[in-house]
This record gives sequence, C-alpha cells and structure tokens, in this order.
Amino acid sequence: MSGAFEINPTLSFTLLGSCAIYAVTRPTRSAWASAAVIAVLMRIAVTRLKGGLGAYYGAEWITWGTFVGLASIVVLAAQTARARMLGVDARHRLLRETFFAACVFPILTLLVGDALRFITWIEPKTLDAFLLKFDGSLGFQPSFLLGRALNSVSFWWGPTTVVYYALPLGVGILYASHLKAMRSGRETRVSILGLFLSLIAAGTCIYAIFPATGPAHSYPNVYPWHSPQLSQIVVEPLMGGNALRNCMPSLHFAGALAIFWNAHLWPRWGRALAGAFLLATAFATLALGEHYLVDLVVAFPFALFFQAAWSERIPWRDPRRFRALLGGALGTIAWLVVLRYGLQVFLLAPLIPWAALIATISWYWLTKRSLDLAAQDAS
Repeated sequence: MSGAFEINPTLSFTLLGSCAIYAVTRPTRSAWASAAVIAVLMRIAVTRLKGGLGAYYGAEWITWGTFVGLASIVVLAAQTARARMLGVDARHRLLRETFFAACVFPILTLLVGDALRFITWIEPKTLDAFLLKFDGSLGFQPSFLLGRALNSVSFWWGPTTVVYYALPLGVGILYASHLKAMRSGRETRVSILGLFLSLIAAGTCIYAIFPATGPAHSYPNVYPWHSPQLSQIVVEPLMGGNALRNCMPSLHFAGALAIFWNAHLWPRWGRALAGAFLLATAFATLALGEHYLVDLVVAFPFALFFQAAWSERIPWRDPRRFRALLGGALGTIAWLVVLRYGLQVFLLAPLIPWAALIATISWYWLTKRSLDLAAQDAS
C-alpha cells in the first residue's frame, strides 16, 4: 500500500547512533531503564496510531532504533536540565555537549531529506546517461553486473539494503568513540563532527550541480538484467521523475571511507569491521542500482578534501596537508567537469577510463597515507 505509514530506516539508524553517543556519558542503570520504558511506550503508541512501522526488510527490528534513540535523547535532556538546576557545572557541560551531538545528526538527516526533495523539484532532468556512458567505457556496466548477481541470490537482497541504510549508525559509533577518547585525555587527529557535517552539506550542494539518481531509477525497464551497449547510450539529460538526486558523488561510500580512515582508535577487530563495512557499502551502492562505479571513484578525492580540512593536529603550512586539500578539491572538480563536458576523452581508448580510475584511487590513497604520517609527526 503506497500510502502506508513507515519509519525511515536511515533515520532509525541515525537515532540508534545517537544512543551510542549517549552511552559515552556512562548512564546509570536507572537511566537505561527509563530510556527502555520510554522506547517501549513510544513504539506501542506509534504502532497503535499508525497501524504499522514499515514494510521494508527488517522493519520490525530496525525501527527500534528510532524509539531507542529518541528515548535516549529525552533522558539525556532531563539529565542535562537536572544537572543545571543542581549547579553541577562540569556534569552539566558534559551532558549539554553530548545532547547537542546526539541531536545534530538526526536533525541533519531530516534537513538533507528536505534539501534532496527540493533539488528533485528544481532539477527535473538528470545526468545519469553521462555516468552510465563512463561506466560503459570500462567495457562493462559494474552496477548492472552486481545487480544481476544480487538478484540471482534473493536471500542477500534484504541484508544488502540494511548495509545501505546503516551508514549513520557507523558515523554515530565513530563519533562516540572519538568523544570518549577526548574526554579521557587521549589525542584525536580529526574533528569527526566537523568532518561529517561539512562532507554531507557539500555533497548535497553538488547534487544540485550534477543531478543523478542511479541506474535502478533512471533505467528501471532494463536494470539490472539488460546492460545497454555503449553505442546505445545517448548522452543527454534524462527526465528523472521523483527519484532523489543523490548519486554523484556517493556520500554513502564517502562516509564509509571516512569511517574506515578514522577508525584508528578502535581495536584491531573494530578496524577490520570498518574495512568490511566499506567493502559491503561499495557492493550495496552498486548492486542496489543506487550508484554508478564512477560515483564511488569521485568519492575518494571528495572525502580526502574534508579529511585534510578537519585534520586539526596538522599545521596548515605542512605541505602534506596542503597537497591533500588542493588535490581533493581539484580532483573532485576535475572529475565533475570532465564527466559533464569532456566525456569523449574516455571514449578514445578503453585504457583511458581504466587509467583514470586506477590513478585516482591510488593517488588519493597514497596521499591519505601521507596525511596520516603528518598527523603522527604533529603528535
């Protein structure tokens, strides 16, 4: 039923991340119990009022994130107010900062959703054909290939969608770990809050400049079973319908990349999990037809720019930080310009798009490694 109520799964994972941030304050058992009671009551009320929580895979347990996160924020707000009334300045300051951090990501999720709907309204046409053409110049269509693989094993469809939704939870856990480290006196290299807020804001703005929706939305009649031949792809703007313009660059992959890059405070198993999540996110974005491979490639310079911008331990005069900043900005702009106005360059020979792809990933990965060494030297 198209008009049925459902809780957005991305918002659910975002609010579950807020709960992880709340956990940094080391709540008492009574505080956790209060949050649990509030979460259960809210869930019962919403279920009875709306008749359900969602029909997507995992809705029964994913939606718990919404209620647990909201309940954590409510309890945190009450604790913050109580600490202020009691005049416990240090505790009040800690709780107030945590309350802000727990609220900012859910609010950002809602604002980005509104911004994407506005972009969809002002940009009726998309540039998906340009991205499809580049991917085709590689000799195959990666998103179509992985889409067929995913659809041939139906069991994996549901878990793959969960991976796609779950990025905000990873962000919340990462921020919580850095917040805990800072409060225990450990040194952190990057301002995680500033990194993700600016990355998401800038990426949303680029969506208005380079609107695209992904092959599942722009080519629903052929995706994923019939990959169009390179000669059949007409490079011109397409009518995009109501699908959100959130394709180029891939903020999902850029976010997963930022989590992996900044998981150095985690134990070895945590870093391995971050790496596995990065690979799973790459698969999910392509196999679900939400992105083209080139979207993920452009995410490398895009993410590196913000990584360098918020590496506060490294002096601005350090050439390694400047190189990452300049390279990230120029790399992102160059890819966008060439994809829009110089696509024919990649069609001259099959080697050219592959060389551009490999060179981009290799150079930015090595530049990130150089940035890490600069951070270690500055410590």
